[in-house]
Amino acid sequence: MKNVSRIPPAAEQAPDPVPLKKTAGSQRFQRKTSRTEAGNEIWLLTLTDVFMLLMVCFVLLFGMSLQRQKETAVTAAPPAAAMVPVPAAQTPPATQAIPSLESELLAVLGRDRQDVTVERRSTSIVLTFPERIIFDSGQAQVKHAVQPLLEKVAAVIASRPDLVVAIHGHTDDRPIHSRQYPSNWELSVDRATQVARALVQMGILPTKLSIKGFGEDHPLVANDSDDNRLKNRRVEIQFSLTPAST
Repeated sequence: MKNVSRIPPAAEQAPDPVPLKKTAGSQRFQRKTSRTEAGNEIWLLTLTDVFMLLMVCFVLLFGMSLQRQKETAVTAAPPAAAMVPVPAAQTPPATQAIPSLESELLAVLGRDRQDVTVERRSTSIVLTFPERIIFDSGQAQVKHAVQPLLEKVAAVIASRPDLVVAIHGHTDDRPIHSRQYPSNWELSVDRATQVARALVQMGILPTKLSIKGFGEDHPLVANDSDDNRLKNRRVEIQFSLTPAST
């Protein structure tokens, strides 16, 4: 009898594992788990938004409360003017400077001012030059005899940098129709210009001077007589102070 060799049981080849199939139940479980996790995340996000909105509302309410407190404090505070003691009455600088200027002009012009008047008008001093001492009738050429007076006026202007000087020309109501001056207004403008030019030639800066012609529109007295018309024909030099010096 032949010896038949047997293969030990352990050496026998193990059967191949049977692959497990995923059942529908396990898939449903996985989907359910995913949906549950997503629902939890959405709930957490919603709660975070609610907290954020509550915090914003709290900040807004706190800010509005502070604003109301500030407004109440401002309303309750007394006016600043009532808290500052009222200083003793002081004389305005312009009130002091104008009389000083008037005295200076009177002293400089002296007694030989040839009927030039010095008049205080509110916050200005006005020198009035009658036509008869400064111009010929119907003309605008400055007479040589008045040059010394204008030089004294120029000296005052040069010594007072705070002065603003306005030169105004005036006529009476009699019409003029010359070739050079078709109207009283043009004559009055040229007369003011010639006086300003004389002052500039004496060293006054043109920027310190202004010129206006009023014709017959601003009479001193009614134009009802020759004497009154003579008073209305004039040139005025008006001195005032700059705002920085008042």
